[in-house]
Amino acid sequence: MRISHLSLLLLASTLAHAQLGPANQAQDRLNEPWWAARHNAVLESVKTHPDTQLLLIGDSITNNYDKANPPDEDFQPTWTQFYAPRQALNLGFSGDTTAHVLWRLMHGEVAGLHPKVALVLIGTNNTGHGQTAEQTETGIDSVVNDLERRLPETHILLLGILPSAISPDKTERDQEVNRYLANGYGENPRVTYLDIGAIFYHNGVLDNAIFYDPRLPQHAKPLHPDSTGQHRMAEAIEPTLAKLMGDTPRMPLDSMTDINTAVIPVDRLEQDLYDWYARHQAELAMVRQRLQPQVVLIGDSITHFWSGSPHATIVNGPASWTRVFGDDMRAVNLGFGWDRPQNVLWRLRQGEFDGYQPDRIVLNIGTNNLSGTSNSRANTPEEIIEGMSAIIEELKIRSPKSHIILMAIFPRGKNPDNPFRARIQKTNELLAQKFASAKEVTLVDIGAKFLAADGTIPAALMPDATHPSDAGYQIWADALIQAGIKK
Repeated sequence: MRISHLSLLLLASTLAHAQLGPANQAQDRLNEPWWAARHNAVLESVKTHPDTQLLLIGDSITNNYDKANPPDEDFQPTWTQFYAPRQALNLGFSGDTTAHVLWRLMHGEVAGLHPKVALVLIGTNNTGHGQTAEQTETGIDSVVNDLERRLPETHILLLGILPSAISPDKTERDQEVNRYLANGYGENPRVTYLDIGAIFYHNGVLDNAIFYDPRLPQHAKPLHPDSTGQHRMAEAIEPTLAKLMGDTPRMPLDSMTDINTAVIPVDRLEQDLYDWYARHQAELAMVRQRLQPQVVLIGDSITHFWSGSPHATIVNGPASWTRVFGDDMRAVNLGFGWDRPQNVLWRLRQGEFDGYQPDRIVLNIGTNNLSGTSNSRANTPEEIIEGMSAIIEELKIRSPKSHIILMAIFPRGKNPDNPFRARIQKTNELLAQKFASAKEVTLVDIGAKFLAADGTIPAALMPDATHPSDAGYQIWADALIQAGIKK
């Protein structure tokens, strides 16, 4: 399925190339002495470093790694920590658009190289120079396709355009480009798309403090991350990059606390009992049937193992599912084992919810963020709430008339002194503070109903003290009925 999807992408790109435009027609800047000198220097580096394992391709944000000007433009420490050990080569040129990258690729900047990964961040100058989102998308597609042809053994890590405060119009076009890239490259086996834009926001507002432009003499608008912002960017990229490079992260995952991993959309993180991607395809198949479900349930294995379509290999609550949803209510189950908010965000952007306008959405997510693994660090309660909020915002955009039933995190661990309990309590308290009075959200907390008088979780309700039995799901079913799921 993924190969045919890639073939369609390549065909679409070929058709787009039939009409060259400002974004995909190769163009040089040799009339600028510094640019010509840098290009020649790169060609020499390519000749003397044939063992390069990592390419960073882009514009000034990538070019900035050459700078060591504290405090705002001191990027060499980040380069030294994350990229130099990987025999990296910096192919970033300030001011470049996709057209300039294409010219540089055509004129030897990757000739003879066999890197494991090419990290690509390009496009902000396209939209900044007035190009449309569609033109920019075509340009980025051309860069990716050119790299795929020239570097057939290399995996491409494609970043979304970073947020800026240049203008609302540019921001709108950048977001449109990123939506296109997320949909177009979500399952391309040679390209991994990663949108790290969320790390540049604080409480939903662009954090101008981590961009150096406003502190320049001309007091420009935020566009370029400063030393702190660039380091956060590297942290956000690192888990995915390490996976693609086949090495260990340059920082321990638990120490990457400058960024909230719960808001960075990523695909499968953990191995589970089933093929995560096969379930994703099953969800997309449901979308293609153009059904209009009355209810969509979104979550992790607790949701996944309840019942409903697409059918799972493990079904723990068929009787309770029938009781609340019956045969006359169309309900779709978007639960995936081991999922976290960052996985849900990825799945939403890959089309699993496209076209749905349900009366009710049930969201039950966050418990897996309490567990740190070798693939993802544990999140704080505050970070989990931010991840849930990001999902709700995505859902409101896609289906503004749907009412969201937000489940507080269910209890975990048999005994009340289990470490999960205190963190769940704190997270649920924050949920209540944020959503208890939200008009478009009904917060439902049924945690106490899973507990015996002594605070333990009865095996009859949760055999593994995490996943409900059918009797446990009956509690959830009753709560949904009371919350108006059938209205």
